[in-house]
Amino acid sequence: MKILLLVTAFNSQTQAVYTRLQDKGHEVSVCFAISESQMLEEIEACEPELILCPFLKAYLPASIYENYPTYIFHPGPRGDRGPNALEYALQSHTKEWGLVVLRANSEYDGGDIYTQQDFTVRDTYKASLYRQEIVQASVDALDGLFENIEKEKCVPQKLNPIHERFTQAKRAIDWQNDTTQTIIDKIYLSDSLPGVLDEILGVPCYLYGVHKEEKFRGKPKEILAKRDGAICLGTIDGAVWITHLKEVGGFKLPATYVLKEKLQGIKEERLPLIFDKSYETFYEVSMEKRDNVAYLSFNFHNGAMSTAQCIRLKYAVEYLKTQCEVLVLIGGMDFFSNGIHLNILEDSAKQGEDGWANINAMNDLVSAILYADEVVTIASFARNAG
Repeated sequence: MKILLLVTAFNSQTQAVYTRLQDKGHEVSVCFAISESQMLEEIEACEPELILCPFLKAYLPASIYENYPTYIFHPGPRGDRGPNALEYALQSHTKEWGLVVLRANSEYDGGDIYTQQDFTVRDTYKASLYRQEIVQASVDALDGLFENIEKEKCVPQKLNPIHERFTQAKRAIDWQNDTTQTIIDKIYLSDSLPGVLDEILGVPCYLYGVHKEEKFRGKPKEILAKRDGAICLGTIDGAVWITHLKEVGGFKLPATYVLKEKLQGIKEERLPLIFDKSYETFYEVSMEKRDNVAYLSFNFHNGAMSTAQCIRLKYAVEYLKTQCEVLVLIGGMDFFSNGIHLNILEDSAKQGEDGWANINAMNDLVSAILYADEVVTIASFARNAG
């Protein structure tokens, strides 16, 4: 079948659907939703039998859905309508959610539903839920979608009220009243886009990458420590780590890169490779050992690896190859690796020097892995390679 993917971006969800359709033998093309005239021109040139919209933010004009069978993937169950569906799911603390594929029509998320894939909601942040559960549900929905289209089998959408956009007012943290868990919840449902707008040490910025801290204590919003680019902030009943900040109009960066000299006097609370995991805290690199097998995890935010992170990981590899017979590289929760840290380089005043340093640090890490002849090394791809 000749299928056109009409999308806002060729993101992980679109890539997964594209790949599965190709694997099934379909002829697949991609069109980006930029303007009505541009979309119509590309659609007419493609002459698709079917249009699928796995990731579409723009409202479709009638000139498309009235002339071509068009189906939209919505990251919510039957009855959920409107933007920011995952934010509302996480805010409600629901344990069950879903994805529907509906026929595009004049109603906002109001077309007939041709398939629904349900899933359990993990205790995680929005982007992780999207990259794993939503992407998998999108792929799993395809077989049922084609079968139901062929059989003309569908159910009407429940035309519940369209929920409002999830504004920064809904995301805002009240440091004097919000508990640690409430702060975590608000950042979770805003990560990785758009983040929670706040102000840290006089710097207006968006907050990302939150982790609970069970040992440090301090006044609400007081900076208690720093570690591997993250900062630890006190709350009314504990503390949290914030790994990344983004100044308004700037790049998302490790928190210490944004605050810089404002953190003078704040102690770097380092953790060794092998440490006590009986309490909750923030860490990026860790190891578990079972018999003579070492499992090395490196959960870097969005998979990007800075010069410092590459160096730390290289030292971990060099140490572990003397402690085990088999070394398993686990990667992170959502990515194995996305390569060098481009945001740090974009923000750098010395892009050439810092870029070269990051490339060399990555090369040194790769060399340490490739030439670890003392052990059998295995790369374990649990999720996205990059």
